[in-house]
Amino acid sequence: MSTANPPTRHAADDALEGLFVEIFDGHLAPGEALPAERLLAERYGVSRITVRQAVHKLKDAGLVEVRQGGASRVLDPARADARVFELLLRYGARLRSDAARRLLRDLDEYQQLYAIGLLEAAARHATDDERAELLAEVEGCPATPTPEQLQALERRVWQRLTAFGRNRVLQMEMALWQRWLGEEPPSAGDPAELRWFYLTLVRQLHARQDPIPFYLASVRTPAA
Repeated sequence: MSTANPPTRHAADDALEGLFVEIFDGHLAPGEALPAERLLAERYGVSRITVRQAVHKLKDAGLVEVRQGGASRVLDPARADARVFELLLRYGARLRSDAARRLLRDLDEYQQLYAIGLLEAAARHATDDERAELLAEVEGCPATPTPEQLQALERRVWQRLTAFGRNRVLQMEMALWQRWLGEEPPSAGDPAELRWFYLTLVRQLHARQDPIPFYLASVRTPAA
């Protein structure tokens, strides 16, 4: 599942990404004080205001405790909650610790379970006209799409499936995924093969076949 747009980086990203990786990989241990703003600004080549913004984003994600008049301290990432998802999706590829990689595998599995929910709801509630319109849209994508064309196709398919399901909770969660994944690059893999994947998935939905077994067979990888 992807709803990505081309990546855009901002001044705070280097500091935010660097601190996030240091916390999750254990280089900054739970209970440890963050380095002074001045030192972090020098390390990442940004202003102290930018460092402060990054630290507050980590606070909002439940990874840092900000103390007025005192040093900010690292919280245990093992106790992090769903607020950390956005940072995991943006910066998780840089994580190297075993615990962090396990969490990323769990997040990947969760995305698959969420996609299954979307497919099941769409299979239950989509009208014949909606199924036909989506199939025509996917068939209209070039057989060998550019990465940008594939990206647009992926985004459109999942948006349409979410709408077909007529479930407001799933729709609200999709809005979150769109926001979280909004700065990610296009999906890795051969665009022609991924286009075939979506075409097969939508053809099964159009034929009122269960698309979930095909989806699972296509996306599951052996357990590590």
